[in-house]
Amino acid sequence: MKAGWKRNKNLKPKVILDKIDSLKTITDGKISFSSFEFMEAVVALENMINFPQVAHDLNTSSIISDAVWELAKNEKIECGLFISQVNLNIKKSLAKRDNQYYLLTSISMSDIGIRSIKLNDCIIRFYKSDFPRKFKGRKSLVDSKVNKKPTESNGYIKVVVELKAKSELIAVNESLRTLDLLRGMFNFFANGVSEYIGTEWEPINKVRLGEFHTIHNNFGDVYSDVFWYDPSYSQAIAFKSKNTIAIVKNVKWMITNLNKINRQYKVILTEGILRYVRAFDERNQNVAVMRAWSALECVAAPNETNCDAVTKRCAFLFEEYEYNKQILEYLREYRNRNVHAGEESDKAKDHGFQIQKYFKKLVLFHIANTGYFSDIAEANRFLDLSDNESSLRNARKIIERALKFRGYTA
Repeated sequence: MKAGWKRNKNLKPKVILDKIDSLKTITDGKISFSSFEFMEAVVALENMINFPQVAHDLNTSSIISDAVWELAKNEKIECGLFISQVNLNIKKSLAKRDNQYYLLTSISMSDIGIRSIKLNDCIIRFYKSDFPRKFKGRKSLVDSKVNKKPTESNGYIKVVVELKAKSELIAVNESLRTLDLLRGMFNFFANGVSEYIGTEWEPINKVRLGEFHTIHNNFGDVYSDVFWYDPSYSQAIAFKSKNTIAIVKNVKWMITNLNKINRQYKVILTEGILRYVRAFDERNQNVAVMRAWSALECVAAPNETNCDAVTKRCAFLFEEYEYNKQILEYLREYRNRNVHAGEESDKAKDHGFQIQKYFKKLVLFHIANTGYFSDIAEANRFLDLSDNESSLRNARKIIERALKFRGYTA
């Protein structure tokens, strides 16, 4: 699949490209662009393009900017030619040789019960005390970027993510994405189901990332120009469980079953889990609720505009269908008020715990039924069935009659 312009009649890339042409100056064969409007136009172009999945971890801003500079020597930049250049730049970026990288960070767990785990194309290793001596420059880089900060989060397990990638930026993006996916699975079994006494601004997630992330080469040297940290970071109490072995077993079961389903099905469930874990990293509970509902929609009704499907499909998973449907309806109504009217609630964290219950039930349903459904669309057709026994039996009778009518049964 290639990059292409978004199919939105209100988006007119030709207008932006014409503007870029008007900002161009050529002096002695050298091209330059004037004013802040040039950067504004490049950002606009980036958001008018649908990038293929393989390009999501590439530096798309550079790909767009390079395409502009490549074509600026022409009298006019044409839309079709521009997209062709973008796809050529993507191809060049993907053709680069893979290198070995290591991301160093930490997670808020005091004991994880395993030394390493493989997820996607990454090997994630855990260390209780210090990082291996091989890795150099992390502390000095952190000290140079952030004043008066301890380098490591107190009580957190050290994490090293090993992978191959085409650049440091891609390595960081893929490492953090994979680690977020793993954290999402751990939080399925670590997070509380409710909170009677707690802090409103404390995130729901128990397993959170450390503050600083550094990327290192195969020799352990740090890349000083790639430094990631969370400016809104707040120290979490390192999670500790008496059932660590059981939690790890459940996480491994989730990983194994995710790897058994078809690619598109896996992409949707993975995206949902990523949205879930990032939602409940939020300290602002009203924001967390909006993002968590988005995670629920991502799995319950992917690529659909049928808003009613989310509440019906999630409620189908529970014995008390009507009761749970009503809970989901009021959660949806609250989320909509928040989005459209900016209305907030001091009960937002309670709502977050409720959405988490339905999201976990839904995702675990899909993972537990690996191999039963051919894709997520078939699974959702199952969830669209009536909760009424009489209606289900009648539907079965009609299908059996149709099979017999068509001569498919003896």
